[in-house]
Amino acid sequence: MSKSIYLFFIIITLYGCQDSEKNNYNVFVGGDIINPLNNYVILYDPKGKVDTLYLNSDHKFSHYLKEFNKGIHSFVHGGKYQSLLLENNDSLMMHINTHDFDGSLTFNGIGAKKNNYLIDLLSKLENQNSTNNSYYKQQPSDFHESIASGIAKNTKDLNFFLKNNPNSDLFVKIALSTINYHYFTKKELYPHRHFGYKLSTKSEKIPSNFYDFRKQIIYNDIDLKDFYPYYNFLFPHINNLSFEQLTKDQIICDLESNNLEYTDYKLFLIDSLVSNPMIKNNLLKYTVRNFISNSKSIDKSYILYQSYLEKSSNIKDKIYIKNLFKNTQGLQPGFQLPPIEVIDSNNIKSNINSIINNISVIYFWDNASRFHFENSHIKVNTLTELFPKIKFIAINVNSMNTNAWKNMIYAKRYNINNEYRFTNPAFAKKRLAINYIKKVLIVDKNGFILNVSADLFNSNFEDILENYN
Repeated sequence: MSKSIYLFFIIITLYGCQDSEKNNYNVFVGGDIINPLNNYVILYDPKGKVDTLYLNSDHKFSHYLKEFNKGIHSFVHGGKYQSLLLENNDSLMMHINTHDFDGSLTFNGIGAKKNNYLIDLLSKLENQNSTNNSYYKQQPSDFHESIASGIAKNTKDLNFFLKNNPNSDLFVKIALSTINYHYFTKKELYPHRHFGYKLSTKSEKIPSNFYDFRKQIIYNDIDLKDFYPYYNFLFPHINNLSFEQLTKDQIICDLESNNLEYTDYKLFLIDSLVSNPMIKNNLLKYTVRNFISNSKSIDKSYILYQSYLEKSSNIKDKIYIKNLFKNTQGLQPGFQLPPIEVIDSNNIKSNINSIINNISVIYFWDNASRFHFENSHIKVNTLTELFPKIKFIAINVNSMNTNAWKNMIYAKRYNINNEYRFTNPAFAKKRLAINYIKKVLIVDKNGFILNVSADLFNSNFEDILENYN
């Protein structure tokens, strides 16, 4: 199951400020990791409490949580993560092979059945995302029926599971939310994927009951605040509400993701609809981060930054966005790349500018997003043949050991000559404002920036390269 990098940071940056039920029951979490990417795993509880669990010489870990907050916990290893549902008296053993992190993950012990069910359900729904894009080609009424059918089928399967495996109300809520928000997200994505971004003359084709599901939406669901399907829905939902209102008021007639009025209205809606500070602050943070990371205008970024400061109550988030704003000021066309240190396959460290000797496309990959890793390299292989004078440089953004990094590249038989990784990934990602793994930088032969907003998979990317070529 593939997840965008921005969803990973949502999970691990949720710091609690609300009370939830504690108990004194012993809860155990342990497991073993095949092909570990480092020597530890991190466990985040629903209130943001962090436990670092170190692997022993057999790549195993174990931990007792004598006091804990029941609910969704996050398990992170080497930039890859999964969600666990932990309740009183659970005793879970996890088994993971990092070569297929999500596909290999299984649970044993008390609480295993419910977690295996949730993992399988998430995996099944994610696979639908990658194979059923033909959904969006259906006419609105047919699409509406397909969504209703999908919800009904998965709910029926859940009821069958519960008949044989009685479970807590919390599990039922999370399982139903997984199903519903998956399909609700498809509903929110449908209009733009079917009609494109000029909808004002086509909205009448949408059935009158198409958005009835919105009546079920809870904007402050504490139980789901650490659950990525919930956020997966809220972002496109807020996008649509903003777009619908602004087109109705004739402020905008088509959608550009970095339209200032559009993004500022999203901040207004988040501030108006969401009262829970943890959920609100994260929605605000990632909305403004997306804008600033892709903006070509420092003035517009500053305006949105000020709007964000008025609405967020998270001091750490504000410092993060402030630093992002400062860093992006130096990443505009005409500026030279900052002197970030990278490591090649021979473990030789270099200033990134020293490896550039021609017009270069610098793209990034994350081992938590195998789909993007493979697709970006496949795309670049094609582009290399079309533009032999342009250099394509791949940089891994994880804290990986040399062997694990090389093995991922060699396993796919990619050319390792232009593959690098950061010496200090955390610093480099901040300095280069790498908040989305699809970020691409195009620079000239001296490392001066030509473009910071190109998309490797956009249909006009070849035209952009042709101009520079």
